[in-house]
Amino acid sequence: MKRNSFFLLVVLTIFLVSGCFNFPVPKPDENGTVRVSLTDAVIPLEDIEKLEVTIESMVLYGADGATLTEQTPLIVLDEAITVDIMTLIGEEIDLGVFEASGIYNQLRMEISEATLTANGKVFPVTVNSGSLKINNLGIDLSKDEDTFLVLDFDLSRSLKINGKWEEAKGGKEGHEDKVHMTPVIHIRHGSLYDVTGIATPTGEASPLLVALVPEEIGDTLLTFTHTDTPKWEKGEFRFCKVAPGSYTLKFFDNYTDEGFDVDTSAPLYTYPEPVVVVDRDLSLGTIVLESTTPG
Repeated sequence: MKRNSFFLLVVLTIFLVSGCFNFPVPKPDENGTVRVSLTDAVIPLEDIEKLEVTIESMVLYGADGATLTEQTPLIVLDEAITVDIMTLIGEEIDLGVFEASGIYNQLRMEISEATLTANGKVFPVTVNSGSLKINNLGIDLSKDEDTFLVLDFDLSRSLKINGKWEEAKGGKEGHEDKVHMTPVIHIRHGSLYDVTGIATPTGEASPLLVALVPEEIGDTLLTFTHTDTPKWEKGEFRFCKVAPGSYTLKFFDNYTDEGFDVDTSAPLYTYPEPVVVVDRDLSLGTIVLESTTPG
């Protein structure tokens, strides 16, 4: 039976940062590969310095999650890793090479615990349901081609605050059972590519929220512009692992307003041309922002 190498890529992005967490495997001759990615969406918690999540395990299973007689489960991760999502800014971590064949339809993942650090204080995060099952993946490792599977970890829906967040009051004891996490994951798969650009000018105080809205069916992808650092230029942004298609690119500076909704709120600027992703990474270069909101 033909066996193909499994190339695991995990990508995580969060409010005010974007980045990658990579498990690379060299592509052998005449073998298919699959890259699995985990990303996260936006949550407006400007006080967050760290958000550390511990992933205990990750396993791929065959049809309907059952083990086939000729296909054993593919253990992606069997030792716990703790990920500080806030510091994963374009960084890559290698986990190794996996060999497998056949079709895998289910991924199971265990998240055991999480902590949140705000203004130098560490607060516990209650993980309400850390056992995740994602079905109907259809990952075919019998093909001689690169395939991405992106698991989009949606922090805007996963992380909840009970009551009003007043970090300066009460200390750690005042925040027991305050922060809850019920992991929510979306999926995109196939041949996926990065979309990058540099927005100018951007505000001094806060980054801009950048939205990539599919013109057909699909989830809106979100990221933020960066400040000037040794790794990023001021105004630079990156969408990790985007499916081919046509998108509308929007920039927002009002995302902290009460009632903000990326689908209905007015953007600061809308890119005048469709962003078309085809078969390679796409750089949009420098984008000069001119306000498109009613004045």
